Amino acid sequence: MPVKIPFRKGAGQKFCQPSGTGMDLGFFELDDLSKSSPGEDVFPLVISAETSMPPHSTDEHLGEPVPNTNPHMQITQAVLEKNNDETFRVRVVRQILWIDGNRYELREIYGIGSSVAEGFDDNDPGKECVICMTEPKDTAVLPCRHMCMCSECAKALRLQSNKCPICRHPIEELIEIKINSGDQ
Repeated sequence: MPVKIPFRKGAGQKFCQPSGTGMDLGFFELDDLSKSSPGEDVFPLVISAETSMPPHSTDEHLGEPVPNTNPHMQITQAVLEKNNDETFRVRVVRQILWIDGNRYELREIYGIGSSVAEGFDDNDPGKECVICMTEPKDTAVLPCRHMCMCSECAKALRLQSNKCPICRHPIEELIEIKINSGDQ
């Protein structure tokens, strides 16, 4: 049965379920839990988190009742994998957001993990633009999702070859991503 758990308003919230309060997956075969059926869009583990407003909520600033709107929802589709040390881990296959009735699929940006601007050092491999090799990378290419260039090189490349420098796929769009350091 679905469980409602209250959260404070704001980002960065974490949910930790007490041990022993979840589902017992022991009656499933490992093969049934470790692969999805992509043709049927069936996943062994689906986590759905949906917003819900308290019965008589009001806008903090105006003191007026908040109108009933479409709930926002995050759906995580996953499989379970057994590690070499006999422990299990959840591998996320797909994440979907529903916001104001619109569906968004979250996708990985390749190279964003090594692009943290904080502590940027010219000697740090993987953090610099693959073209000028001096500036930190801050621009991703769509549709391939490679984050590999600084914004200046990305603009110049768009006018010259219009192909991703990693996979050579045609560039449809550029996304500049600014990463704040901890003090900003």
